[in-house]
Amino acid sequence: MPALAPTPRRYPVAMMVIHWLTAASIATVVVLAWLFPGGKANDSSVLLLVHRSVGLTILALTVLRLVLRGTLPVPAEPDAASRLQKLENFAARIVHFLLYVILIAMPVSGFLWTTSRGTPVDVFGLFSIPPLLPASDAVHSVARAIHSTGQFAVYAVVALHVAAALFHLVVRRDGVMDRMLPGAQLTPPLPAAAARPGVR
Repeated sequence: MPALAPTPRRYPVAMMVIHWLTAASIATVVVLAWLFPGGKANDSSVLLLVHRSVGLTILALTVLRLVLRGTLPVPAEPDAASRLQKLENFAARIVHFLLYVILIAMPVSGFLWTTSRGTPVDVFGLFSIPPLLPASDAVHSVARAIHSTGQFAVYAVVALHVAAALFHLVVRRDGVMDRMLPGAQLTPPLPAAAARPGVR
């Protein structure tokens, strides 16, 4: 029986690149939305065109990231020696799950908001994605509501994720952040476990 491969102490390079591209893209769409004149932008606005394009890029990166998480070995969770640490690990899984929901729901709702009026979505001026559903006032209203209110979920969940990362980096100093930082020195070593693919 072949021995199990050791658990990697660092995420694969592809996942690191996707993680930081996604982070930069989230910051970009948020800033662009804040820059909309009067909080709104018409369909010909360059800011809106870039906002939509980057949003769809986030969707593509998220799908690719989920595929890689399901096929590549990833670092194990930190050991939970206490009830508090077990609670922290559980909270981290919840936040990660919510992040994935948001990273899919926001681009999809934005796309449906636009295309529910029969308007294709231009992607960086390179190509257009046509509507996938017939024009519908009901879809337009629901998609608009989800996208408009979802921004507050983005702020909250991203803030939690960043706060947790800083907590591990500054307070715990347990090497958790190093797993997603190219070239970072992995100290102290993370606990070993059997490598397994999966979504955390």
